[in-house]
Amino acid sequence: MPNLRTIDQPEPLSRIAYQSLRDSIINGDLKRGKIYNEMALAKELGISRTPVREALLELSAQGLVSFLPRRGVVVNDYSQRDVEEVFEVRKAIELFAVGRVAGMEPRPDLAEVVETMEGQRAALAAGSKLDYLRADRIFHLSFSRLLGNQRLQAILDNIRDLVQVMSLGALARAGRDEEVIQEHQRVIEAVERGDPGTARRAMEEHLDRSREAVLARFREEDRTG
Repeated sequence: MPNLRTIDQPEPLSRIAYQSLRDSIINGDLKRGKIYNEMALAKELGISRTPVREALLELSAQGLVSFLPRRGVVVNDYSQRDVEEVFEVRKAIELFAVGRVAGMEPRPDLAEVVETMEGQRAALAAGSKLDYLRADRIFHLSFSRLLGNQRLQAILDNIRDLVQVMSLGALARAGRDEEVIQEHQRVIEAVERGDPGTARRAMEEHLDRSREAVLARFREEDRTG
């Protein structure tokens, strides 16, 4: 028999719909608290309703959307309590991961983490909010990835979607985007020194400041709403 190249299977429409809808949610194109019609979404995507429904069910399981009987689907809005709970989970995972990585012997290869720092700086200089957020996401996933713990990665990846939706607008505070880069740098320096305690404290300070930036946006919306 000849050696034939395997034909790549096309990605299912439900997966394509999921990626498109998810990206639109976490980028803010689909607005929090707004109700959308499934048929209208399917028409916009140029596909049938069934794969859109499957995609929305997956997004619902992630906590990004909710179904409203006979009305449609709404992109979830979040309370201050939701923010507190998500950041509690983040701290439990990320402080554990960064402490473990900082204590690894031999020293781990931090090339990917350092590269995300350069990506964030470049995105900030270019004024690209989406590229900045992508680099931020990779930074926070990198430590669980270095541990090789796929379950931690999966949990944190899901939480990152929620964080990004909650955080839309939080970086608008003057200087916060640059502060984030500096806080990331302190985490990396502690890990490079092999100092787990300092690495955990640096990450905790960063997450606390990020949580406060998100909560400040919520308070501002309450005042102006």
